[in-house]
Amino acid sequence: MKEAASDVAIIGLPESGKTTLLAALWHMVREKGACTRLTFAGLSQGNYEHLNSLAKRWRSGKRQQRTQLAGTKAVSMRLNDSLGRTVEVSFPDSPGEEFSRMWERRELDESMRATLLAPAIVLVVNGDKIRFPAWIAERNAIQRGLGIPPEVSDVVDWRAELAPTQVQVVELLQFLMSGILDAGPRRLAVLITAWDVVQEDGMNPEEVLSVHLPLLDQYLRNGRDSWTWRVWGLSAQGGAYEDADSGEILPETEALREISRPSDRIKVIDGEVSSTDITAPLDWLIS
Repeated sequence: MKEAASDVAIIGLPESGKTTLLAALWHMVREKGACTRLTFAGLSQGNYEHLNSLAKRWRSGKRQQRTQLAGTKAVSMRLNDSLGRTVEVSFPDSPGEEFSRMWERRELDESMRATLLAPAIVLVVNGDKIRFPAWIAERNAIQRGLGIPPEVSDVVDWRAELAPTQVQVVELLQFLMSGILDAGPRRLAVLITAWDVVQEDGMNPEEVLSVHLPLLDQYLRNGRDSWTWRVWGLSAQGGAYEDADSGEILPETEALREISRPSDRIKVIDGEVSSTDITAPLDWLIS
């Protein structure tokens, strides 16, 4: 059988939730009796033992180990839709730090080029770790109101990695639409992860995008680049997972472990509709 081309690439900054997404997706598409729009057809690239290890930690309610993340290799899996079409979903051989450095240094690792030319992109953004703009005038006004002398406040030299999350992700998307990565009009699924925390604001995913990532929202709505896009909320865990390697014990994690089917922890929010189908955004990307 001829191997399918890479159709969907997963990207995201550090701690965006890509590895948790991979672990949950790997479990979900291989779980007996799971109800998903896409089903597992095969592994094109990757290591079964490594993926099973990630999924085991996910099922056990344990955070992924940093040593495991550092050793992550490229993963490409084939998934079939209801019409028998095959989609190739690729997780590049790069942690979030590589995407961050790609923005900071304006350099592209040539090994990532083929994957990043995919006609569909999943952008993973951790809704609980958004770095917001630092409004200097506002901060100074607050300090004056508190009677704090200017020389007492900490002065931090600007560094690229301190830039707001939305600035970094917008530029990453612009990179994907220019120069050697310009593949013409493409589809984009924005996944706002840690939805179990974000949902406490009472907003749907589009509202969270508009309020917490207004630059990204305006960039996509303005249509400067040819993205056909949608946004979802995603909790691939369903709640807080323990850092078992440090001996942490959380009642919330214990409650999650009591759910008989681990896949039922997953929450995928599409507008006002909630489901456990973690493949739904991928299915939309190829529809």
